[in-house]
Amino acid sequence: MPQGENFWNPYRWVTISDKPIQHDVPNYQHTLSGISGRIWCELEALTPLMIGDGHGEFVRHRGNQKPYIPSTSLKGVVRSLAEVVGNATVPFPGPQVDDPHQLEKAQRDINDIAHFDIVSRMFGYLNGGDVVAGLVHFSDADISKEVSPLNQWQQYQVAVGQPKPNHRAFYAAQKDRRKFYHHHPGAQGLVRPHPGILQTNRVRPAPPGTCFSFTVDFMNLRENELNLLIYCLVLEKDVTVTLSPEALGKDQNEPPFTFEGPLRHKMGGAKPHGAGSVRMCITKMELRTNAAARYRGGSTPDALDGGTLTTELDRRTASFRRRTDQTMQELRAMLIYSTDDPRTPIHYPKFDWFEDERETEFHRQTRLKPTI
Repeated sequence: MPQGENFWNPYRWVTISDKPIQHDVPNYQHTLSGISGRIWCELEALTPLMIGDGHGEFVRHRGNQKPYIPSTSLKGVVRSLAEVVGNATVPFPGPQVDDPHQLEKAQRDINDIAHFDIVSRMFGYLNGGDVVAGLVHFSDADISKEVSPLNQWQQYQVAVGQPKPNHRAFYAAQKDRRKFYHHHPGAQGLVRPHPGILQTNRVRPAPPGTCFSFTVDFMNLRENELNLLIYCLVLEKDVTVTLSPEALGKDQNEPPFTFEGPLRHKMGGAKPHGAGSVRMCITKMELRTNAAARYRGGSTPDALDGGTLTTELDRRTASFRRRTDQTMQELRAMLIYSTDDPRTPIHYPKFDWFEDERETEFHRQTRLKPTI
C-alpha cells in the first residue's frame, strides 16, 4: 500500500532472511539413502482459480478435455515458498534479487565437493552445464470435484500488465524482498479493472469450490528436507497476525489490529484481481525410511492416514510454527486467509494515478508502508 493512499496494492513484500545460506552435499538419486515415499494431496479453490492455457481458458487435457493443474505449476508454488521459508536461492538469475540469493550462490564447493542449498537439493539445480536432478516430483492435479460444468464457468475481464520495478509505490527499494499477493477472502468473482484501462483480456477461471487431487513422490530426503516440503504443502491451520498502525496507514496513536485465520496458498493467473486462493491438504502419506530394503527382498512402507497422519504432520511442521523471525511474521501476514482482514479494498489504482505518478514529485517519493 503506498503511503497516503486508501487502497491496498494487490501485493506486498516479505523480507528474506539475512542469515548465511546453509549448503550440504545432495543425496543423489542413485544413493538410496534418506527417506522416500509418496504424499496424496487435495487442492480446493477458495476463490476463482485461473491456470491459463494462453488463450484465456483453463488448461485442459488434450484427450478428455478435462481441466487440470500442470505439475510444473504445483512445483513452482511449493518451491518458491520453500525458498523463502528455507532461506535458499532463486532458480533463475534476476536483477531484482539480492546478491546472497542469486542462482550462482546455490552451489558452494567445499574440499572440491559440490554442496547445494536445501531447495536446490530437493527440487533440482540447473545453471549452465551444472545439473542436479531433483528428489521431489509432482503429478498433474486432476479435477476431482466440479461445482458447475466447464461450459458454465463465468468469464471475466482482467487488466494485462503490472507496475514496473521502478514504481516505488509498488516495489521495495531493497532487493532482499519477495512478492506475495493478498487474498480476497470469500470472493466469488474477480475485481473488475478500472474504466480507462485499455490493455485487458478475458479469462474463464474455475469457480470457488472446484477441487483437484495430485501426488508428490520423493526419494532420499533428509529429515529437515521432508519437514520443509510438508510445511510448504500444508502451511498452518491457525495463526494470529498483528498489524501495526503504520502498516494499516492509521494514526500512530491507534492500537495495532489483531486477527486470526489459516494460511493459504496463492497461485495461478489474475491474482491481482482476487483469483488464486487455494487450500492444500495432505490426505495420505507413505514413508519408507530404508529405500534400499525395497530391492533386497521387499519392504512395506509406513502408511499414514487419519489420526496418525495428523500427528505426523503436526510433528514435522512444529519447528516452522514456532518461528517468530521477521520472514515468518511477514509471510503469515501475507498468507493469512481471514474475513476479518482489514486490508481492503485491494486493487490497482486508476490509470490516471499511474500517469500522475510519472509527473509528480509526491509520487516519485512515495514509499510502501511496512508489511506488519
